[in-house]
Amino acid sequence: MKAMNLRKSILFALVLLFAITSAFADKSRFYQDGRVIDTMYVDSQEGLRVRDKPSLKSNRLCGLSHRLPVKVVAIGKEETIDGITAPWVEILIPRYEWKGEEPEYGWVFGGYLVKEQPRFDCSNWGSADVKRYLMSKEWKMVAWYDDWATVNFYENGTAKIKGSKTWTFNYQILSGKRIKISNISNTQIRSYTVQNPPKSEIYNQIYTLEFSDNLTVDTKETSALTLFYHFPADYPELFTRRELYETDDFEWHRGNSYDDKQFKNYFEFYVYEKKRFSEIKDSDIQNFIKCGLSPEGTGYETQYRDYWNPIIEAHQRFADEME
Repeated sequence: MKAMNLRKSILFALVLLFAITSAFADKSRFYQDGRVIDTMYVDSQEGLRVRDKPSLKSNRLCGLSHRLPVKVVAIGKEETIDGITAPWVEILIPRYEWKGEEPEYGWVFGGYLVKEQPRFDCSNWGSADVKRYLMSKEWKMVAWYDDWATVNFYENGTAKIKGSKTWTFNYQILSGKRIKISNISNTQIRSYTVQNPPKSEIYNQIYTLEFSDNLTVDTKETSALTLFYHFPADYPELFTRRELYETDDFEWHRGNSYDDKQFKNYFEFYVYEKKRFSEIKDSDIQNFIKCGLSPEGTGYETQYRDYWNPIIEAHQRFADEME
């Protein structure tokens, strides 16, 4: 009997130790050198909901797309959701979702955050995945007279091209990452290589799409339908736009050696570009810091820490009180 009780006690102690170790190990992945990791990435093909409190019953504030980088502010209570045990994590809401000029915060389930940006992989995409990807972004393409036009895809199978004029067309996603284009409302669409293609050459046909991790969509059959992820030409506008948070936009890094996988490189590239023309201002740096862009390894890191350390400490105290 004593031996049986001893075995039960040992088994219970091991289970308890495993539970404690697992919980600590999961929370520990949100820390580095005793400090909350500055930037993590969304790892969920369906996206991730941001809530006003660390609970599934709380209000939804906005959504974050797969692979999006987010600034971590505080680590909250643990919960098991979808079979995953992880803490709720408070983040800085992306600038494009703020209602005003002041930073806003929300909570996401940490089970869908990772340290490294997930690899772009469309190898197993079906028709629904292709459609969802096209609908998730605003694209651009070369339109008549070399104008860039924006392209938006909608759930009902229509798409809108807006440049100097607004045109529409119908699209249908077929198996094998193919897209059927039909019923273009205006034939004056061109590309780099096709100067004035007749309607039958581009539209009312089926094309095979090729997706790449630099946010472009090409077609095997023609370059006339090449889509690029839309970004603003005026860099300061980034502080109020979604593009601030897209770390793999190839347009930012064409012709320079900056690694495009980290938040800090937006900071570096912006400063680099502005210094070339002696246009860098303190307000530019402050905007980057306020929006959560880390200048790690640059001369502005102290300013960044002076701004964020007190905020993180205050938010973490509040998170600890909620547990």
